[in-house]
Amino acid sequence: MALSASGLGSGLDINSLVSQLMAVERQPLTAMAKKEASFQAKLSAFGQVKGSLSALQTAANALKDAAKFSATKAAVGSDAGFTASTASGAAAGSYSVQVEQLAKTQRVATSAGVGFNPVDGTAEAPQTLEIRFGKMVDGVFTAGQTVDGSFTPGAGAAKTLAFSGSTIEELRDAINKGDLGVSASVVDNGTARQLVLTGKTTGADQAFSIGGTVGLNYTPGADAGVSTDPVYRLQASQDARVNIDGIVVTRGTNTVSGAIEGITLSLSKETTAPTSLTVTEDYASARSAIDAFVKAYNDTQTTLKNLTAYNAETKVAATLTGDSTARSIQAQVRNLVGGALAGLGDTSRLADIGVTFDKDGKLTVDGSKLDAALKDPARDVAAFFTGSGDTKGLAATVSDGLKNFIDTGGLLAGRTEGLNSSIKLIGKQREAFEARLESVQKRYMAQFTALDTTIASMTQTGNYLTQQLANLPTYS
Repeated sequence: MALSASGLGSGLDINSLVSQLMAVERQPLTAMAKKEASFQAKLSAFGQVKGSLSALQTAANALKDAAKFSATKAAVGSDAGFTASTASGAAAGSYSVQVEQLAKTQRVATSAGVGFNPVDGTAEAPQTLEIRFGKMVDGVFTAGQTVDGSFTPGAGAAKTLAFSGSTIEELRDAINKGDLGVSASVVDNGTARQLVLTGKTTGADQAFSIGGTVGLNYTPGADAGVSTDPVYRLQASQDARVNIDGIVVTRGTNTVSGAIEGITLSLSKETTAPTSLTVTEDYASARSAIDAFVKAYNDTQTTLKNLTAYNAETKVAATLTGDSTARSIQAQVRNLVGGALAGLGDTSRLADIGVTFDKDGKLTVDGSKLDAALKDPARDVAAFFTGSGDTKGLAATVSDGLKNFIDTGGLLAGRTEGLNSSIKLIGKQREAFEARLESVQKRYMAQFTALDTTIASMTQTGNYLTQQLANLPTYS
């Protein structure tokens, strides 16, 4: 302000007077702040409502999956040599399973007694290594014995590697960098280094022959499998063989699917005797999804109840007490969840499967009744939740109904947009009011400063007159 020390002439405390007057002038700002805080509180409250409704929609969507209601689980006997998993389509039943043979890759090695010098000193052109894949027919390999079978090359050209190196390590690296369908490693047995080639894929049709000019020619089934050969086999490629209830099933990998509908066997070792595989119905996924839905609904009701409550003893209202939007959501959500559905068989509402409303409006689950309903084909709980044909189930009914509240353009979006607009308007009003207050304060200071000057002048005049009167002669 213009004066740093006011009231020097009059004795008036101008700063204090102006401060008190401005406190009165600022009272509308307090009302604005209170109103803005109310809008912010409602904005936060509707955010909580939207969050709880979104969680309920997620729980409802999880119940659209029909696979949850037709799930099964598999159990295998001890030392089975395989594990089992089930998927959609698996039926309850018992099976006898034996892993007669695992799927394997072909593996060969260069002889330890034969020197390795792939490059002819008189040749200038790169040497070649050719890999041709094919199928072993009736091939059964036992160490030290001849393969009982024959190799049939597959269609297409051989995969060829051009090699200009001179060491076994260089050849290994070239093979691993190339696209030959095999991997290479070098094993040092203590007296010599041997190159080992291993197919990248299991199965009888993944056998491979070796050709080219590098000097490592090999044909599966044509050798005795002994280490004195320039290249000898360590392991023949073969299919997996699984005996299921007396029927032999072959696959090119150790993952056997499709042999029993909906069941996948993961083979780990060969066995000498069959073991049991039992598939039973599993309602854990459905029960868990229903329990999650019930919890999400109850959480939503708790949120709405807390935000719309009124404490009669303290006479304190919650943020959304009396709010028509909150009351409408509360009623409509209950109707969505508790309403009856037609065209879905013997189950038309949650109460039919043991899920009912208590006195507080929350859902409770009768576990025994729900479990019995899940096992009862007549109840068709899956259809009740997931729908049938063109008829919506409860899951879609609830999920779609909640979109009216939480989607863009929904009820909550419109309400929060209105609140945000009101908050912005108050902000603009506050800015304009504060600018006016600054002008008012300047005016008050100017007026009191002028008053101070006037009073000071009058005081000086008074003092002068008093002095002059005192100097007048006295007459008796």
